[in-house]
Amino acid sequence: MNPLPSTDAGLDQTICAGASVTLTGSGASTYSWDNGVTNGLSFTPASTTTYTVTGTSAAGCTKTDQVVVTVNPIPTVFAGNDISICEGQTVTLTGSGASTYSWNNGATNGATFTPPVGTVTYTVTGTTAAGCTNTDQVIVSVNPNPVVSFTPDVTMGCVPLSVNLTNTTVGSTNCVWTISNGDVANGCGTINTTFTAPGCYDVTLTTTSANGCTSSLTSPNLICAEAAPNANFTPSATLLEDVNTIVSFNNTSIGATDYLWPFGDNSGTSVLSDPTHDYASAGYGTFGVTLYAYSPLGCVDSAFATIQINEPVIFYVPNTFTPDFDDYNQSFQPIFTSGYDPYDFTMLIFNRWGEIIFETHDASRGWDGSYGSNRETEMVQEGTYTW
Repeated sequence: MNPLPSTDAGLDQTICAGASVTLTGSGASTYSWDNGVTNGLSFTPASTTTYTVTGTSAAGCTKTDQVVVTVNPIPTVFAGNDISICEGQTVTLTGSGASTYSWNNGATNGATFTPPVGTVTYTVTGTTAAGCTNTDQVIVSVNPNPVVSFTPDVTMGCVPLSVNLTNTTVGSTNCVWTISNGDVANGCGTINTTFTAPGCYDVTLTTTSANGCTSSLTSPNLICAEAAPNANFTPSATLLEDVNTIVSFNNTSIGATDYLWPFGDNSGTSVLSDPTHDYASAGYGTFGVTLYAYSPLGCVDSAFATIQINEPVIFYVPNTFTPDFDDYNQSFQPIFTSGYDPYDFTMLIFNRWGEIIFETHDASRGWDGSYGSNRETEMVQEGTYTW
């Protein structure tokens, strides 16, 4: 009697779906497998199956053995939907459909991170408890934020200061200007704003690109507006005789640092704060003095005064008269001693309301205190009158 072969189908195997196995019998001379398996030839089982091998010895004796091939399913891994974000924003990649997950490109499952600008494909490998794996991909597109820029046409000046602000940001579709004087404006071109109070102001421009990304730029203290100074001065004298022609000027301007004085006599100017000027060579007449006061930013204000230089007195004008029909002081008139032109004489008398109550062009004719015409004259009241 011939002995049976010691047929052995091998150890049971566990694989993942899609993997191949090779079943090889031992202990006999030839082997025959069921389920279409060929001894020693790899194949891909579709599901968990028990495979039987029949081993035949050289004497023709046979014996069978079995092996179980367990096929575990691969996971249906999902990396998530594709993502589009703006520069600086964060994302969290989380896989599903497996037990554990491993990402490429430095990502960690469920951990938040900030991806770089550009488009990156992230691949996740999901592994089941049985060790079967599958992959999926998600595309993360990071759009760049706009690089905000703008320019003002002026950065400093005097109030009211009008400033044109021009957006120079490339590709901006929505622009909001915020200024620390309280103004808010919309527009991606040039906007105008006026600063009516002195001070330095911040300007912020927020722009949105075509892909919806937003960025801002703040320029602190970009615009400085300065109030004009208040120019004022007092001359030591405004009415001079040719024996005393020196005038000192007391500058009482507020908010100024630089000054310019034209003295009105074509003798040049001064930049002193409190100058003194000699009108000795100016001659007789009235001279206009102007003070130009400048702030540190060049804002200017001016003040004006007149200096009158008279010739020596050549006539006498009384300050009172008494028209009471006696023999003394019956009329008011100047008394010339020398140096006057009788054909260039005019005297006007005004009351307190500025009305002309007497007029003459004859130096020998004085005012007798009467007022009126057409033989309806009457004496004015006792009082003070201007001539």
